Amino acid sequence: MANVDSGQLPTSLEEVEALIRQLYSPGRSDQVVKTQETLQKLQRSPEGWQLASSLMNNRDQQIRFFAALTFIVKLNTDAKSLGEEDAQALLQTLIGWLIRCMEISEGALVVRKLCSTLVAYFMQFSTSWERCLKHLMYSLCNNEARPYSSLDEAPETEILRHSLSDAKAVAVFWVATTLVEEVGKTDSNSMKQHKFHRQVVPNVDDIVPLISKYINNNVTEAAHGTVKQEAMKCFQAWVSYSHRAFIDDEIVLEPLRNLIKPALMCLVDDDLYETTVELFSDVLANYSKFLHKEDFETLQSLFNSPWAQERYERLINGDFDFDSLQFGMFMIAFGDATVQNLTKNLGTDPQCQQYLSALCGLLGAEGHAIHDDKIYVPALEFWNTLVETMVDDIYSEGGKHPAWFPTAQALVMQAIERCWRKSQFPPANEFSSWDSVDRIGFKDARRDFSDLLQQFFLTTGIPLLQVFIDLIQKSAASRNWAELEASIYCLGGFSDTSSEDPLRDEYLDKVFTPSLLDLFTGPHKEVPRPTMQSFLDLIIGYSEYFKHRTQALPKVLTFVFQATSSPNLAKKASKAITRLCSDCRKILLPELGAFLQQYRNIASNYSLDGSVKESIMEGIASIIQALEKEEQRVAPLEQLLNFIEADVEQSLLLLSSIVPSQERDQSDPSQMDGGRGAMALELGVTAFKCLAGIAKGIQIPDDGPVDLEKRESRSSTFWTEGEGSRIQQRIYSMMCRMYDALGNRGEIVEEVCDIWRQGFREMEPGPFVMPPNMAAHNKWGDGLGGVLAALLAWVASLLHTLGEPGNDPELTQTGIEFVFRLLPKYSHVLLNHQPSSSLEFVFMFTLKALAGSDPLPKQAAAEFWATFIGLPNQPEPLQASVNNAIQHLGPLLAQALIYNIGGHAARSELDKLCEPVKKLVVRQVNARTWLEAALLDPSFPSDIVSDKDKQLFLQKIMNLRGARGTNQVVREFWLTCRGTNFAYVS
Repeated sequence: MANVDSGQLPTSLEEVEALIRQLYSPGRSDQVVKTQETLQKLQRSPEGWQLASSLMNNRDQQIRFFAALTFIVKLNTDAKSLGEEDAQALLQTLIGWLIRCMEISEGALVVRKLCSTLVAYFMQFSTSWERCLKHLMYSLCNNEARPYSSLDEAPETEILRHSLSDAKAVAVFWVATTLVEEVGKTDSNSMKQHKFHRQVVPNVDDIVPLISKYINNNVTEAAHGTVKQEAMKCFQAWVSYSHRAFIDDEIVLEPLRNLIKPALMCLVDDDLYETTVELFSDVLANYSKFLHKEDFETLQSLFNSPWAQERYERLINGDFDFDSLQFGMFMIAFGDATVQNLTKNLGTDPQCQQYLSALCGLLGAEGHAIHDDKIYVPALEFWNTLVETMVDDIYSEGGKHPAWFPTAQALVMQAIERCWRKSQFPPANEFSSWDSVDRIGFKDARRDFSDLLQQFFLTTGIPLLQVFIDLIQKSAASRNWAELEASIYCLGGFSDTSSEDPLRDEYLDKVFTPSLLDLFTGPHKEVPRPTMQSFLDLIIGYSEYFKHRTQALPKVLTFVFQATSSPNLAKKASKAITRLCSDCRKILLPELGAFLQQYRNIASNYSLDGSVKESIMEGIASIIQALEKEEQRVAPLEQLLNFIEADVEQSLLLLSSIVPSQERDQSDPSQMDGGRGAMALELGVTAFKCLAGIAKGIQIPDDGPVDLEKRESRSSTFWTEGEGSRIQQRIYSMMCRMYDALGNRGEIVEEVCDIWRQGFREMEPGPFVMPPNMAAHNKWGDGLGGVLAALLAWVASLLHTLGEPGNDPELTQTGIEFVFRLLPKYSHVLLNHQPSSSLEFVFMFTLKALAGSDPLPKQAAAEFWATFIGLPNQPEPLQASVNNAIQHLGPLLAQALIYNIGGHAARSELDKLCEPVKKLVVRQVNARTWLEAALLDPSFPSDIVSDKDKQLFLQKIMNLRGARGTNQVVREFWLTCRGTNFAYVS
């Protein structure tokens, strides 16, 4: 026998057969690989054709399987070696072999592989075997392989189908199914080159009568279940292929539509249900044009039948087995495909309201969402679609509500009530027992519900808040914590969408009542953690409310400071403190001493996360910033620095107490002496985080006016030379000492850079706006402007040399980020850049990056333009320069943004691109004109969407006025521009 290990090929048929048996027998993996390599060499050799023919006659099924596989290999790699006569002879050989398999009742393994072999033959010789299915049926009926040239003598397909046995019909179905599946895998270029669609089309007239024979219940009662299942699978494959042919070549396989009604009746056949429901769910979701109006009417009648009602009841009562879920998905697919008709006929067709009520019922199936209830999320997605349809109709009707609208709103309110219940957390011990996938999925489903609420808000306005205010009041009175948490969560979702409504605070007055605040601040600590967390989120979302309603502020602050003592609540609580202090800084000035005392009470809690302390210090620093005089800020800042300095001293003390060891890395003190080195590093990082927090809080708010002239005429030297200089020296000293001790650690370097960065952002002098000689050995004052101008000139020259953004994406990103960092504090440096042609080049370069394909430069450019468009009012003549730049470049910016949103951008880039879109809509009166021109420009990258779609998209984003819903509208439009085929691969 041939020595496989030495690479020697077998010299006899017996040796080959032995190797095949060895291949399919259990053995060492390395031996299997070597055997397989040897056999593959034989298959690809010129003798492979003869080898396959010889192996066909073996009685061993595995060897016959390998023979079929060898034919496939040869057809795929060496078909061109066959002349026309040889090819026809091979076809008769393969069909004859299939017939013999039928005679000996060959197992499915070999027969299926033979069917695949015939498909491989078609892929190579499609032009000479176009009516492949009728030829195969003709040969099977005659029980011999007839020449393809004799096909003209064959009876009509209608006669052939009656002559085929069930077993032979199964073989035909296998060939027909594999045929369209394999052709469907072909890429579009090969499809056009070989004209596969045109060569497959003639076979539809031959396969449809055979499928009809088995899926028509009136004539196939005696047929075995297997052949009926294969017939339905074949129909499913051909319908799927029909969609591909329609997309590629606008070919409609009309005969397939004759099978729709009998196929629909197969839904009630338990043997065919699974394949049939999958088929029609897919058609409704992706190819609803395949169905006629009458088919939709048949489907709607079917959903009203006792059969459907029984399955529906099983599903909503908690049966989430696969076939039950399939029915639910089938219902939803029908709803998605007919959502326009379902809504617009609500007032005239009771069946529409009945069906939508049934879809609403899916949201109330038994069990917890995700963990038990598997239909909830798909059902929720449908209601999101329906609400989007309602919003589209409002915009298309110019804000008017059509007649069916109130009924639709009532149904959505029913859906919301069920979703509210589904969004309630299970008991803590039960929720913690779920696996992480279910827990994450449950929270994601809550966010999806919040998205639905925000969309629905566009159709109802501020009164929608009252629904959840009533639920909050009711659940708070009954101490139903799960309901209270869900109600608070839902109300929190409107913080962005309702921010501009003048009535919002009046509604919130009913929420932040003394009784509710007492519930959270009382000594009994009865409220569970999830409810506390959602209440903290509510405070964060509506922090501006307390700026106008100060009576609630003391109790709210008491609550958030209490919450910092809980490890599970501390981060949210500290964020709430930051937001409240920032928004209400002037109001809280009298309480500054109390805040410092509060921090003193928690400063010794070393278990607190550094970011928590950072947030609290940021909040306190924002109150200090509100003090009118610089001199008044020194004392409270000194107190905050005392807390930080204590951490610095403790860190340095720990490091100094560590006894060096020869076995440890002496270059990294934090790695020494186990716990003490790690604790010293943690204290150092915490100290720097707190310094960064103070630096953020002490900054002048971005929404305030920027007085550039004040700085240019006379800058205060209080913080650099006066009494405040000791604050700067303390800050600088702490940074230097910690950096000298732990500067080799990335965490320390990162925090130091963050502190410097905050100072660099400042326009006005301050405790963190240190003289450049501290950071870069330059003189403070006019020198900084000169340094920045020189740097800008250098960066502009680099970008000019670069030419195109795509030539070096990394350098492009860095250059654009430098220009972005000049905004808004040093915008005068950018706008005064000379020569003017260089400034214009910088702007155009960022626009090219925005329209390019490199993700990081594109994101940097999006951030630059969002900030530039959103610049606060500048003093003249700088404001005139800003206006001129925007008017000149606005249309080009709009074109670059729409080019991305129209399908050019990647999905992950859309959120960044939304920011300049929002700023354009809010800040620029010409935004609509610019965006409309870009949408209708010939450069728009997609030819899928109509002008009406574009106008609707424009209307939506203009009406949203920069609200968070803009991101969702942009994503949907982008996906429409990409086409439905892209949805599952992007």
